[in-house]
Amino acid sequence: MAVNLLELTKGYITKEVGYIISALTEESTGDVQTALLGTLPGLIGAIMNKASTSGGVHELIGLMNLNNEDYVLKDLAGVLSDPVKSKDLITMGLSLLPMLLDTDLKIVTDSISASTGLKSYSVSNILSISAPIVLSVVGKQVKEKSIDPLKLTTLLVAQKEHILKYLPKDLSALWDFKGLEELNKNLQRNPLSEHHLENKPVSGKKKLGYLLVAVLFLAAIIWGYKKLNRGEETVVVEDFPVEAEGAKKSGKGPADSSPGRLVTRKLPKDIELNIPEHGTEAKLLNFIQDSSRTVDKNVWIDFDRIVFEPNMAELNTESEEQVNNIAEIMRAYPNVNIKIGGYTDNTGDAAANLSLSKNRADAVKKGIAKKNIKASRVQSEGYGIDHPIESNDTEEGRAKNRRIAINVTRK
Repeated sequence: MAVNLLELTKGYITKEVGYIISALTEESTGDVQTALLGTLPGLIGAIMNKASTSGGVHELIGLMNLNNEDYVLKDLAGVLSDPVKSKDLITMGLSLLPMLLDTDLKIVTDSISASTGLKSYSVSNILSISAPIVLSVVGKQVKEKSIDPLKLTTLLVAQKEHILKYLPKDLSALWDFKGLEELNKNLQRNPLSEHHLENKPVSGKKKLGYLLVAVLFLAAIIWGYKKLNRGEETVVVEDFPVEAEGAKKSGKGPADSSPGRLVTRKLPKDIELNIPEHGTEAKLLNFIQDSSRTVDKNVWIDFDRIVFEPNMAELNTESEEQVNNIAEIMRAYPNVNIKIGGYTDNTGDAAANLSLSKNRADAVKKGIAKKNIKASRVQSEGYGIDHPIESNDTEEGRAKNRRIAINVTRK
């Protein structure tokens, strides 16, 4: 069975890596997931397109020989968590992207930023992190079998069926990879070493205009994300949870800091939780365990991984982990009671918003109660448009006001 590079690459984008990238970019885990799900197929496709000429193969082999894939892949979370190493990785990615995409990186990042709402520097960082990972996965496969043009192109040709389905129609037509298949057939008849490719120029026939590539690569990101999320294939990045509909961490609310990397917290009754070190569960535990902090009806902690469909009040499966963690905390501390609050922005009918916020708070309460926690220990209330933590005059502010929060009523 042929190696599936997309499947291999997504194996390195673990939940922990997702949290760390979220912290590095100061974007929500949901936004990071969207960007990653789309960029991986696009980057693999870009490498395949690059390998459609002998000159492109030579450039790729040169990059792989210079790259230390074990450094990137062996402890990706560790590299990203280290300020110096993560900066070096991003710098490396920034130098790789123009070579892989054959276009101005700023055009791509600005286009993606405008389409997704992510900050341009966040998009740049996500792309820059993704590029060395993808190149390292490809290089690892080729180097394991001694690197040469035939083996590289054979590996990439085998990716065609896995990648084309995740590319938009226009880019699939442009990147039909026929040049790659033709070069691979020629190499099978007359294998060349990397040295023989050294002075062969890159064909100009398939050079693209900067803007065209930027637009199509942007389409690849959006298309790839949608296709990977349809459940048609098992090739998906491991789901690191996303926040409530449109929500992002507030600069004023308790979910101000990024979640951080996963840590193990040991609780009473032999309960252990693997949770983000700065996430909702950690903040709740810190409040409960700090004897100097008293119950306060004005102290709320925003959930960071509770998910609802737009205008719906049913919890998505992505919410299960955080709901279960809250139940485990309450099991470890039986004296603790909590209240769940639901909030909306000021868009639409105020009465409808109040009802939606209440239904969502009730859904979280019911989810916790289903984990064998007495319902009497969990209250819920919807506040609708009241108590905004940001101005509703901007989309960013409205997104932050759409949230679910938790308040400790007894400890």
